[in-house]
Amino acid sequence: MTKEFRFGTYNLLNLGLPRSAQEKERYGYLVETVTEAFRNRQGALAVQEITGDSRADASRVLRMLADDTGLVAQASRPQGRRIVPALASQHPGTCDSVRFHVALLWTPDVEAVPNSLRRYDGGVDFWHGMVTVTLDAGGPTPTKWGAYHANPFSPTRRVEEARRVLSAFQGEDDQGAIGADWNSLDASRRADGSYYDADRYAGQQHRKLRYQVDFDPARPDAPPVANRDAAVFLSQEPGGLHDPAPLLDVAWEPSCGHWLDGQGRPDAFGPRRIDTTRATLRLARTAYAHTTHHGPKAKAASDHLLVTTDYDLDRMPAGPAQPGSPPAS
Repeated sequence: MTKEFRFGTYNLLNLGLPRSAQEKERYGYLVETVTEAFRNRQGALAVQEITGDSRADASRVLRMLADDTGLVAQASRPQGRRIVPALASQHPGTCDSVRFHVALLWTPDVEAVPNSLRRYDGGVDFWHGMVTVTLDAGGPTPTKWGAYHANPFSPTRRVEEARRVLSAFQGEDDQGAIGADWNSLDASRRADGSYYDADRYAGQQHRKLRYQVDFDPARPDAPPVANRDAAVFLSQEPGGLHDPAPLLDVAWEPSCGHWLDGQGRPDAFGPRRIDTTRATLRLARTAYAHTTHHGPKAKAASDHLLVTTDYDLDRMPAGPAQPGSPPAS
């Protein structure tokens, strides 16, 4: 018998309350994609880019999404009894208003552990934000799940944010995973030593490239290479977080790059894989499937695709984590 638990991550592309016919159609595709992925399954979903000029505005969008997908996004506030959404907000100093928010949703058959909700709003530690909730899914022990959205503009800041992300999973009993738009490539390697995520930026020349690559100051004419510093830091043991796609050696698939902007221009970065879940070592070893959800409606719903990982919670031993080597990749 297995305790199957599906965990996903989905960048919703500036999702506010839909008003125009086009917005309502796209929202319908989002709902359909999520509903189909979690149909008859137990699990949780990390989302990014819920938009709103305040936390209250974003909370209304989150409640709408939860109601329409049949998921839950309410947890008890730390050190209190008030029920609040599992949502964290971008700091108002980073834009004209509190525009972007991240959130966590879960299926109704999962219970949020009281007082486990932690909201890490943007500001000192994050450009966007992070939220975590400990969930009791009926496995050997409750597990912690989170949503995060990495800094899109600075490789250096992404490393600093990675330090804060890891801090949420450093308790002796902390086992779980976080879903995110990492805004950079992973650093896992295949058995032959090559990167699971090849350098997607080779040969590219555009303004946004500087946010994803390293330039060699000693050789200004040398081609830039993808910056993977945050991923390297995140995966270090003890206490690392691991990407299940290379661990399971599933076929490489992009999570974005299919979208055309309002002027019909393609994504300057092209197809790349920057959306995934990352799990603590013991949980990562229970992963048995990793899926990028395709289809015409999924590709019309957002500039990112829904990505899910399936875990067998019964395979994760209870008790404090023991030191060990990272999963082979």
